[in-house]
Amino acid sequence: MTKFVWDNVTVLVFAIGFFTIPFNTSFKMLHSSKISTDDFNLYIYAFSWLGILMNCVTGVHDKKTSEIILEPKRIVSIYLKGFFFIDVFSSLPYDRLTMPWRVIPGPESNIYIPLLNLFPNLKLLRFLSMTTYTQRLFQYLNIRRAVGWNTVIFVLYLMHWFACLCYVLPALVMNYNKQNLHNCGCWMAELGLTNPPISLLYRNSIFMTVTNFTAGSYGIFPPEREGHIFICTLLMLSGMIFIDYAIVLVLGMKSKRYISETKYEEIMNQLHAYMRQKQLPEYMKRRLLAYYYYRFVKSFYREKEISSTLSENLRREIALHSSRRYVQNVVIFRDLPSDVLESIVVNLKMELYLPNDVIIKAGTQGDCMFFLASGTVAVLTPTGKEICHLEDGAHFGEVALLVRDQRRVASVVAIEVCNVFRLERKDFRRCIAVHSDLFAKIERLATGRMEKTVLLEEQNKRFLLQRSNRRTSATMRNLHTKSLYPDTKE
Repeated sequence: MTKFVWDNVTVLVFAIGFFTIPFNTSFKMLHSSKISTDDFNLYIYAFSWLGILMNCVTGVHDKKTSEIILEPKRIVSIYLKGFFFIDVFSSLPYDRLTMPWRVIPGPESNIYIPLLNLFPNLKLLRFLSMTTYTQRLFQYLNIRRAVGWNTVIFVLYLMHWFACLCYVLPALVMNYNKQNLHNCGCWMAELGLTNPPISLLYRNSIFMTVTNFTAGSYGIFPPEREGHIFICTLLMLSGMIFIDYAIVLVLGMKSKRYISETKYEEIMNQLHAYMRQKQLPEYMKRRLLAYYYYRFVKSFYREKEISSTLSENLRREIALHSSRRYVQNVVIFRDLPSDVLESIVVNLKMELYLPNDVIIKAGTQGDCMFFLASGTVAVLTPTGKEICHLEDGAHFGEVALLVRDQRRVASVVAIEVCNVFRLERKDFRRCIAVHSDLFAKIERLATGRMEKTVLLEEQNKRFLLQRSNRRTSATMRNLHTKSLYPDTKE
């Protein structure tokens, strides 16, 4: 938790520093008419030195091995290979260290001191670190589209940095050529002011940046000197690159949003080609299309691949959440210990059946039971008599879990689209092997249910036999009557 709080404080400091450091090192440190000091960023530099100390003593996440490194020597070694020197050289108060040699642009100026005062801008290389921290913060606050928000933040900073650059480049040229504001020929001289205020310089710089970046115009003054032309060209090229990047980013976000639907359409196209090649009849085509529609609900995903990337605990939690309530409703499982119930739930397998699909056929050997997650099924005797309907949350076929090679005593047919969970006998026996008393109880309950079904089947057989006998007797009487009175008309 301490690391998380520290990272969020670092995000706040970086967000302020990425604005104030370029602004003060350009418009204040390189001012054309007076020498100033940067008092505000001293607090940023102080915090940066505290951050350097923290980075030397806190754990580091190794992306290659996915482990947290806590050994002090390895932490320092990794930091030295990373941002250590950038953090150090960008956290020094160069305006105060170079104060004896700083002069106003003119005959006595040089390029080296102004360049040295720009060293704090190396901290802008830490923008990717701030992006990482903000993504974690967005995840913690459950804010979606972190990439989009980070892009917006980057654009705002980029405009600000280019505005500072519009002032820095002419200022460096003045120091290099030992010129002042009146004879440099730069865009600041065209303002016609002896001591232009910083606010005016910044407004003109940001206007020049936005207009050139968007290729709207050149700004207030058209470029005539090489330096001004260079700045405008750089801004236009950067704007074109960014606009292309923004288009690619938006298209990528749109494609990611609908990637599952797109993959579903690809699968459906393959399915249509498969059906044409196999020359399937129309009713079978309709069933295949219906199966894929209800199986994926127009969104294709690879469940096994997703599940394989999850931890064992997470897979267990998902399985318990999705199917535990169906198992808990089963009478024979009601008194099972929670650990046994969890192990049973984890072994459930999802299946989909379309209307009129036979889920269980009477007379076949059973090796699994089913839990009805959604839909309606009809339970039929071997002779076709409907016993009942089962709906969401019901279960059937549990006798097969207890008796090996036991033949099904009833058929189960899907009336509508049904999602069911299947539990294999071998998985059930492995889960409950150590609980012999529970197994005996379950066996008694299942046997009673099986005997009830068999009794209903016997009653139905007797009923059918009696009806058949009555029809036979009536037929024999009619034949006997006709033989006695052959001339009688019906």
